[in-house]
Amino acid sequence: MLYDPKREYKTVNPCTNESLIAWLETMPAKGKYDYYDCKGKCLYGLYMAAHGILWKESGGDSNTASGPERADFCKHVYSYVGVSLPWTFGAALERARKAPNYIKPQAQKVSKDKSEPIVARVP
Repeated sequence: MLYDPKREYKTVNPCTNESLIAWLETMPAKGKYDYYDCKGKCLYGLYMAAHGILWKESGGDSNTASGPERADFCKHVYSYVGVSLPWTFGAALERARKAPNYIKPQAQKVSKDKSEPIVARVP
């Protein structure tokens, strides 16, 4: 098969406010989500499922170990986008556009003897 750039896939980091906004733009404005659902039917759970990430791996359940990036992004979605009424995708889209930019946590490297973290400085 010959190379065709139309067949290339762009990978998207789901843990960004920009990706959340892009997804919300595809959802029906009057469509609803359940803010109180703790099994994946909340805004965050539906969003992560749309990216192929299971609820137990999403960081939305405090009993799972999904890493700091997903857990922090989950807090961002709940705190700034999903919490206020009305719980519709259109309203969430407006809140996401006004939300502060989500800054993902920096990965920490550990020194060779694993005694202390090495903090990477980003310019």
